[in-house]
Amino acid sequence: MFPYDSMRDYVAALEAQGRLLRINEMDQDRYEMTAFSYTLDDRLKEKAPAFLVKRTKVNGRWHDSPVIANIFNGFGRVAQCFGADPEKVNDNQSEMHQLASRLILNRLDNNFKWKKIDPVVINKKDAPCKEVILEGDDVDVYRFPWIRNNPADGGQFISAGSAVMEDPELGRNVGTYRLHVKGPRKVGICLTNMSHGYQYVMRAAERGEEKVPVSIAVGIDPVSFMMSGTRLADLGVDEFSLAGGFRGTPVELVKSETNDLLVPAHAEIIIEGEIPMEGEEDGPYGEMFGYIGKKQPAFYVEIKKITHRVKPWVYNLWPGIGGAYLTLPWDVAHFARLKKNMNNLVKLYTPTETPAMVIVSIDKKLPGEGIEAGMMILGYRMIGFSKKIVVVVDKDIDPTNISRVMHAVGTRWQPDPASLIVKQSIHIPVDPSCREMFLSSKIVIDATRQLASEGGPALFPLDNRTVVEERAADAFELVANKWEEYFKNQH
Repeated sequence: MFPYDSMRDYVAALEAQGRLLRINEMDQDRYEMTAFSYTLDDRLKEKAPAFLVKRTKVNGRWHDSPVIANIFNGFGRVAQCFGADPEKVNDNQSEMHQLASRLILNRLDNNFKWKKIDPVVINKKDAPCKEVILEGDDVDVYRFPWIRNNPADGGQFISAGSAVMEDPELGRNVGTYRLHVKGPRKVGICLTNMSHGYQYVMRAAERGEEKVPVSIAVGIDPVSFMMSGTRLADLGVDEFSLAGGFRGTPVELVKSETNDLLVPAHAEIIIEGEIPMEGEEDGPYGEMFGYIGKKQPAFYVEIKKITHRVKPWVYNLWPGIGGAYLTLPWDVAHFARLKKNMNNLVKLYTPTETPAMVIVSIDKKLPGEGIEAGMMILGYRMIGFSKKIVVVVDKDIDPTNISRVMHAVGTRWQPDPASLIVKQSIHIPVDPSCREMFLSSKIVIDATRQLASEGGPALFPLDNRTVVEERAADAFELVANKWEEYFKNQH
């Protein structure tokens, strides 16, 4: 039960709910696992279970270390990670998005600061990640079934590693960066110049240091991984302290073997090493936008030692499948900050299917508020950097209900004048449609009811469903309560 101290505890809870599929073996040399992930998403969407593959074939070799994937599918899983009763978790994405968002917002204090609980350090003998220690000639990352997700990828990648680094002034940073497996004791680490990890390395270079110690944890507890995978923590804020605040209990850490870095004691695998200052290319890699990215400059890690659990689990991500579920804490943080300056903001949602889009609902009362809301969203760097389409809808439209959003676009939006095109703005570099890196045009689609002063009709007709929801609200509650009864005689 919550809080889950390890990934295995969380997966055990999923299995108890019937949300884990165990598969005896898969041949990843034939990209079986990749095709399975896509098909699972195509056919079951947010109802798709997590899956654990007991044996995986990689580079002609069968590995007995299990591979686990799809563990954060659906907003119900996210809500569960933050303390929702598993018995009350369901597949209603709108309801679960609201529940998860409320649980996350509860971690804000009265000053809109995230609650924190500092981690605790435990003894090495009590740390599962120290069950096996590899050193000397035994250090070899090829012992583990790291996945090559796509035939166009540049090789195998560690897709879900949390890199721990320290700065004498800023303290600890924990970030998730792709790691290109390049040799038994070498992995690339892609630190973009927007990342905190890059800033830590550059600060070390300014101090005249030739190498930066790093310890990479694979397979950590779900809340710590979400903190690592999103920039919820500002520069200099410890992600493990933030995770403790969200969990309500401290994260247990243990000292690395070759440096002073503290790592999650319940991790599956810890890779310890150093990052030299010289860089080299890594990739290509199938990026979060769903396209194969180019080779790009990166650093690399010289591996010194590996520690792990007995028969450790390898957690793998397929970028572009279910990524937006993981980033919900980040979206909620953006909502909380924007809400301070946008009193009419009702809800913010990043669709899982459209990585460059954000949908917001507002309580519109005055002309121009739809376009203004879109401008404020684009002007807020942490959203505007990665989004090029902002859709603004009225408060009666739930942004998580894509069919309702598209209905509003088709019936309430007029391309002219209810649109704003920004010809050039900063943008995330992995978007394949950009002609120049970091630059993109952007659009605000004001799909709110257009007032007469905005060029809309003198009287905008009522929406059929909205009338039912507002004037016969108990009808939906009645149906919800009788839902199973309707189907009890179904054969």
